[in-house]
Amino acid sequence: MKNKLLVGISGSFCNHERVLNELEKLNDEYELSFVFTQNVTTLDTRFSTAKDLMEQCQRLTDMPIITSIVEAEKIGPSNIFDLMVIAPCSANTLSRIVHGAYDCPVALCAKAMVRNQKNVLIGIASNDILGISGVNVMKMINMKHFYVLPFYQDAPELKPNSCTSDFTLLKDALGSAFESKQIQPILREKKI
Repeated sequence: MKNKLLVGISGSFCNHERVLNELEKLNDEYELSFVFTQNVTTLDTRFSTAKDLMEQCQRLTDMPIITSIVEAEKIGPSNIFDLMVIAPCSANTLSRIVHGAYDCPVALCAKAMVRNQKNVLIGIASNDILGISGVNVMKMINMKHFYVLPFYQDAPELKPNSCTSDFTLLKDALGSAFESKQIQPILREKKI
């Protein structure tokens, strides 16, 4: 029987395709379900339309995609997921989780997972991780049930505060998170 993985998708729209490529590789190992933030559900960007992204994710699951607080609220009582991964996790979504602001579906699902003593793997991606948002990464790393996908500066010359997770490590990081271990090292060099 496959482990049930809840996948939260937030902003950092430029990383959606990279995350989906890695999730496709995991589809044989895990039973995937998805939850979107409001922005992912509604915004069309230069990278994709909201409809196209939803269709791409829907092809990887038989479950309806969670897009509202009402749907997300059911995750806690149902207790059906083994682990949650949030990738990409924007600075806004990370801030909500770290500060207990559960006003979006992805943050509320993360809260539900922790309520059920389940782990959450965070794949950060933001232009501000080495700026004011960095404090939230450090807080999250020290929170029980939270693990981080290793990350690196993606464009240090142009955007010195910007970091993104190495989404190619998703499979290994999930394996560690299932064992309640943090994959190391957390800080990586950019692959050229």
